[in-house]
Amino acid sequence: MRSWSNRALSVRRVTQDNTGKKTAGVDGVKSLSPEARLNLVKRLRINCKSKPTRRVWIPKPGKSEKRPLSIPTIYDRALQAVVKTALEPEWEARFEPSSYGFRVGRSCHDAIKHIKNCIVSKAKFVRLCRYFAML
Repeated sequence: MRSWSNRALSVRRVTQDNTGKKTAGVDGVKSLSPEARLNLVKRLRINCKSKPTRRVWIPKPGKSEKRPLSIPTIYDRALQAVVKTALEPEWEARFEPSSYGFRVGRSCHDAIKHIKNCIVSKAKFVRLCRYFAML
């Protein structure tokens, strides 16, 4: 997490590659110059306090209701990217190979294909619980 390369890559992802790069947080910063990005790389340190998030209410699709969306500052987004880049390889190695929920590079189609490959060779018994039987 203290690697300069990891911090530089995280700042690049947040400020240049991300589709939400032009969205400002509470601090009002939308885009950064190359010098400001380099300063951000130098300033990134893991501490326990983060800045408040900006709350925006966006409409739900097909309804008149709105849902809240919290937008962190660029500094906090870059710090989250640093931690994610450091922790993700370790946790990916610990997951089971047949686990598909909320994992990078895994989709619903992969899970369906895995189920089909497991049940195609021999007959399987499927038991529904009472909760699903009432639906």
